[in-house]
Amino acid sequence: MKPALFSLRRSFVSTLAVILIITLTGWAFWSLSSSQYRRVIDGYIDSGRAAGYQITYDDRQIFGFPRRITMRFTNLHWRNDDGIDFHTDAMDLTVTPWDWNNFDAKIKNHASLAVPLDEQGHSLLLSSDTGFAHTRLDADGIWREARLALKNAQIGLAPAYLFQADKLSIEASRPDTPPKDHTQVGLTVAGEADVITLPDAMPSPFGNKAAKLSAHMRVMGTVPDVRERAAVDAWNKNSGIVELDDFSIKWGILDLASKGTVGFDDDLQPEGAFVGTLLNPGKTVQSLIDQGFIAMHDQDMLKAVMDMFAKPSLTGSKGMELPITVQLGGLFFGPIRIFTFPEIEWPIEPPSIAPR
Repeated sequence: MKPALFSLRRSFVSTLAVILIITLTGWAFWSLSSSQYRRVIDGYIDSGRAAGYQITYDDRQIFGFPRRITMRFTNLHWRNDDGIDFHTDAMDLTVTPWDWNNFDAKIKNHASLAVPLDEQGHSLLLSSDTGFAHTRLDADGIWREARLALKNAQIGLAPAYLFQADKLSIEASRPDTPPKDHTQVGLTVAGEADVITLPDAMPSPFGNKAAKLSAHMRVMGTVPDVRERAAVDAWNKNSGIVELDDFSIKWGILDLASKGTVGFDDDLQPEGAFVGTLLNPGKTVQSLIDQGFIAMHDQDMLKAVMDMFAKPSLTGSKGMELPITVQLGGLFFGPIRIFTFPEIEWPIEPPSIAPR
């Protein structure tokens, strides 16, 4: 019995030794990786500050052993010399020790990203209470794929045209090789939003809440800086367009699925053509009439247009396919204007924002 007991003890001690060696080796590997991760992040911060960015935070911690390396920032604030401003109360930035090209970010409290458009205070705004983001970088540190999921989000043109959504998700990717011309894709974007509340500045015949909005699009050609009129104008003159493979919305009685093409006219105002499948077309048109979005003298014409141009949907008898156009600052069903859009006022160049 004693030899057997001795053998059992030796086996147990050997197992503990192996476990200890593996743990210590893993910890050493994780420590080296986390140190390298800290140096990489510090490198990004230092290069950003050297380029004129303002980057501050109150606290930073690293944890996550053994499978992940997580760097938690508290009160992180990032702002470049063009005035693009990002702030979050708390964010976890995570990688795995063996993969430095894929980053996950978890927003634990409020976060906002503001892009100024002019000296009068107008800006593009994206903010949320909580969220998750994933980014894949190439070997040169340039992003190629990104995913974003937000809760209680705000998005739009501040201050007047801000939309709120209970949930918002966006996926974007761009090719490893930049497009040569307008026949090649420069950026692919897909997005969905649930329970959208419209801003007061946009009265609607379908109510102030939309149940769901989804869009899948491809930006053709080299993607311009939308804050610069000259860049957008050059892209437009080079036949740059946006291919909308899907644009669907459920908004009160309105239930529309469509696909088409959007671009700009010579004045850089949106224009496009779509084929739409409209469910409940009769009730939708009647709602537009009842709410005064279709003038009295156009009502008979619209009904005639729908009888002439529209055709039963391939998806079922309830639906109807009809031509939809965006032109002259409005949305048209056939020749009848349904909505009028505010004119886009393009800045000549990104606004010059004094450092704060």
